[in-house]
Amino acid sequence: MNLNRRHFSLALGALGALGVAPLARAQAYPQGPITLIVPFSAGSVVDQQARTIARVLASRLGQPIVIDNRVGVSGSLGAEVASRAAPDGYTLLIGTQGTQGTNSAIYKTIRYDPVKDFVAIHGLSGNASVLVVNPALKIQTVADLVAYGKANPGKLNFGSGGKGTSGHLCLELLQTRTGARFTHIPYKSSSTALVDLVAGNLDAMFDFVQTSGPQIRSGKLRPLAVTRTQRMPSLPEVPTMAEAGFPGIESQSWGGLFAPARTPQAIVQRLSDAVDETLKTPEVRGALESVESFTVDMPHAQFQAYVATEAAKWTTVLREAGVTPE
Repeated sequence: MNLNRRHFSLALGALGALGVAPLARAQAYPQGPITLIVPFSAGSVVDQQARTIARVLASRLGQPIVIDNRVGVSGSLGAEVASRAAPDGYTLLIGTQGTQGTNSAIYKTIRYDPVKDFVAIHGLSGNASVLVVNPALKIQTVADLVAYGKANPGKLNFGSGGKGTSGHLCLELLQTRTGARFTHIPYKSSSTALVDLVAGNLDAMFDFVQTSGPQIRSGKLRPLAVTRTQRMPSLPEVPTMAEAGFPGIESQSWGGLFAPARTPQAIVQRLSDAVDETLKTPEVRGALESVESFTVDMPHAQFQAYVATEAAKWTTVLREAGVTPE
């Protein structure tokens, strides 16, 4: 009887150790360098913001954060690498609206599930777009543009930085919500499209406030509305899409921190708390505001729900628009 009790006690101890070990490791996290996969090229807007945030976050965590640029398939190559990493908190991803929300609806080659294969840790940064037209057009408002697009389907040309980019997504959202029809002209980059818009070779486009702002202020482009739910500080006179009479046509290009699925909850929470502190620092806020960006201050649970909603939203928009995976 005593022997059986001893075996029972040993068994309970073993089970307890199995449960305590992962928790202890999570509480001690991090104990070494962290690799942060940035799925875009060095020097890109995403990369620059990631490096600024990583520098401050590393000081909060007490360990270095090493940037690993993995470029390809609109960011999906880096996301795929991250999805296959060990779920221990030492390989993280800067995920975006594309890698976690729309690429799987655009490319047949995507080999990860943007929702099931990741845990969303915390939102990081966002960029709003502005709907701009060439001043030579007699279009003064969004209502004018929509009315023209209904009466003259396909006659006006909309540029974008390519299929699946934020400019393309905003255009499809505008068309599916209003019934207006335009011709999409995808470029290899939004900057090239913007040059053609200023030159009069395009009629309109949705472009980031960062790049269109100077052209708007110089009078080379006419702004109709911004796609954020509130006005942009640098363009206070430009209404939101809702203020222009078209609620529901909101979009922001966002980025956030992700980890592979099955990463321990204690590590996820540790990272979420550290990112929350990081985004509140003057260094990070100042760096984002200097390039017309803003913080996406969503902690773990809120950001996880937001990402799932975004993925469903844009998949539906692309399907309704007749965009098929390539």
